[in-house]
Amino acid sequence: MEVSKLAAAAHEMLQEREDTGKAVVSVTVEPTRDGSGWTSYAETALVTHHNGETQTLSIRNTALSAALDRHADDEAEIGSVQTVVIRLPLPQIPPGNRVRCEEHPGEHTETVACRWPHNSTADGDYPQVGHPYRVTD
Repeated sequence: MEVSKLAAAAHEMLQEREDTGKAVVSVTVEPTRDGSGWTSYAETALVTHHNGETQTLSIRNTALSAALDRHADDEAEIGSVQTVVIRLPLPQIPPGNRVRCEEHPGEHTETVACRWPHNSTADGDYPQVGHPYRVTD
């Protein structure tokens, strides 16, 4: 299975979870074997955030779970079902993007340090930090 299909399914799954305010850089799912020897993927994923923190997230009955089932079938045909690590690239910062946030005083050019929500304020004609990054935060 193409990595892009797994990444798309991971993005969809992340949109349905509770917002944490932290960008996700990868989703890892381990293979599991049942009593009969059947290998598939676990019903939970390890989500790694931009700051190195991790959390376990249920993927049961999600598009990611279905995509991993198809991926396991493909992998089994070649003889091995391996751990899947889905890397999620962070959105690019548009050059000169102007934002307001409480981390930095006043209107300023967006930087990596202020890409994620930190008590964003809506005053002014500039976007709040965080909103454009919902897919990966």
